[in-house]
Amino acid sequence: PGNLVVRDGRSIVYVAKVSPASQPFRSAVVVGTRLPAHATVLGRVLLGDLTLPQLRELYPESVLETFSDRTPHTTAELFDMVQADRARGYVWGEGFFETNISTVAAPIRDRSGHLVAALGVTIGSGHLQEDVAEEMVRRVRTDADEISSLLGYTPPGTPGRVIPMRRQDSR
Repeated sequence: PGNLVVRDGRSIVYVAKVSPASQPFRSAVVVGTRLPAHATVLGRVLLGDLTLPQLRELYPESVLETFSDRTPHTTAELFDMVQADRARGYVWGEGFFETNISTVAAPIRDRSGHLVAALGVTIGSGHLQEDVAEEMVRRVRTDADEISSLLGYTPPGTPGRVIPMRRQDSR
C-alpha cells in the first residue's frame, strides 16, 4: 500500500492511503492512524529538517520508547539516522516499527523547501530481489519529487525557469 503522512508533534498521521486490489499484503493502517515518529520509517523522513537541539526539545527523555530492535534508543542515535536518511534522499526500513513490515519512504517539500509530508510504500517483510527493491525506491522517490514539484518545490542547484528577454527594436 502507498501512504501519505504528515507529522503532528511526535506523531505521524496517515492522511491518504492507496491499496491496489492485486496487493497480497494488507496493512491495518487507515487514514487517521497515528504512530510514533521516532519509531517509523515515515517518521524518520518527517524529522529530517530538525536540528539536534530541535530534536532534543521534541524528545527530552534520555531513552526513547522502543518498538523493535531497530528503534533508536536515544535522541542522538535518532539524529544520526535521520541525517543519514536526509543525505540519501529516502529511507528503506525492514522491521523498523513492526518486524513483519518493510517501508520505502521519501520526503515531500513545499515551495519554500520545508518538509511537509512523506510518501511511502509498505510491503510485507521478506527478501526482495535487488532489482525489485531498487525499482520501489526509484518509484517512491520519483512520485515524491513529482508531488513536491506540484507544490512549487525546486531542488537546490536546479536552474530556475529562464524567461528569454525580448529583443528591443533598434529604431
